[in-house]
Amino acid sequence: MKKNNTLKVLLIAILFTYLLTWILPISYYSSGLYTDARYPAGLFDILNYPTLTFYYFGTMALYVLVVGAFYQVFNKTGVLRNVCDKIAKLFKGKEIVFFISVVVLLSILVAFCGFTYELLFILPFLTALILLMGYDRMTVAMTLIGSIVTGFIGNLFGKSISGVYNESLGTAYTDLIWFKIALLVLGMVILIFNIMHYIKKTDFKKDDAKELLPEKITIKNKKGKIKSNWPAIVVFDLILVLMILGMLDFSGAFGIKIFENFHNTVIGFKINEYAIFSKILGSSITNLGKWTTNEFMAIMVLATMLLAIIYRIKLSDLFEDYKEGAKKFALSALLMIIAYTVLITVSNHPFLLTILNPLMKMTDGFNSVTLSISMFVASIFNIDAYYTTSTMLPYVMSIITDTDVYPFVGFISQVMQGLAMLIAPTSVVLLGVISYLKINYTTWIKNIWKMFLELFILSFILFIIINLI
Repeated sequence: MKKNNTLKVLLIAILFTYLLTWILPISYYSSGLYTDARYPAGLFDILNYPTLTFYYFGTMALYVLVVGAFYQVFNKTGVLRNVCDKIAKLFKGKEIVFFISVVVLLSILVAFCGFTYELLFILPFLTALILLMGYDRMTVAMTLIGSIVTGFIGNLFGKSISGVYNESLGTAYTDLIWFKIALLVLGMVILIFNIMHYIKKTDFKKDDAKELLPEKITIKNKKGKIKSNWPAIVVFDLILVLMILGMLDFSGAFGIKIFENFHNTVIGFKINEYAIFSKILGSSITNLGKWTTNEFMAIMVLATMLLAIIYRIKLSDLFEDYKEGAKKFALSALLMIIAYTVLITVSNHPFLLTILNPLMKMTDGFNSVTLSISMFVASIFNIDAYYTTSTMLPYVMSIITDTDVYPFVGFISQVMQGLAMLIAPTSVVLLGVISYLKINYTTWIKNIWKMFLELFILSFILFIIINLI
């Protein structure tokens, strides 16, 4: 607790949420706004809710542990360190090109695919690369978290981000798309500027995080020759490509049915009335474009086993590597899952509308300022776009009945959710990254508050422009 105050801050946030259930009466929307008496979280509720978070959101924590296990084996091949050394050498003296390339690539991936915590898959690789270039953990955190947030607030086609707001409001991906692109591009510029400013003002120490660097390992084949890097590189790239294809909303965003049709053809294929592929692959697998964390974990486990075979890692060593790799991400997984206790609490003790209803009714109909503040506060407690939309947007739509502004409502909601991810102590992306890098939450806030303010001001400038059109 003394070394890492992130856990302490998260626990304070959870206790504060419990306290609010004792202070505020509940309010909920169901064909109308209903306000009832206080419904405080009791002692047994407090003890039970963490268990419920593991029941409902345990897959996310398991995904993080699987990522750690994969990297432990990937590290054992020696390829991870070799590749990072070569890339670091390639960009020596061209650091600005490197950070521009990484920020643009990651932000666009999020903008198109809707990645959030799923991008923890590249965290160990990105960490090793940036540390080997001579920078520190904070540079890694700013690059990854900043890119995810930038891609979120300017999200274009992510089914789990823009798609959620579209489904609730009856809007389309193309609504206000030029403003989203503008926010995405300008957000990347702000992020790159802040990263370079941090680098310029910081006196980096060598071996800032030695324990986060992959080992230098050489694996030889039976003839005594060093094993090639290419098999591991191909496996790693294949995982990333499948994750991208798995998250792209081909059907909903682009009207492309090829993967859906191919999946139906394969699953429906029969030999003597026996659906052979359906039995082999299982009924739970879905087509590319609709993949979830479950599919990503499956391909990572298979990839880990494949690497073990190619690089002759013993089965007993493989099990040990799984344990050691998972251990490195254990704190990240724990904090991320505990954060959902806040969501569970406000879902069972819905006091948010008690706070936000007076604010929303300060003006008649649509008002971008009151809506922005309301959605930002709601995002801190709900911590997930799906739950923010399901709990807040039905009420918002009862206040704002003009459907012409619904694309704007969705845009504001998306931006505020993304901005909350950058600083909220309940942000699972933030918690996952800084806990892995062993960065204190307070240290993160000290270094990121200016960027948050810049993105906030930029967002409101765009809101004003949209209002004037």
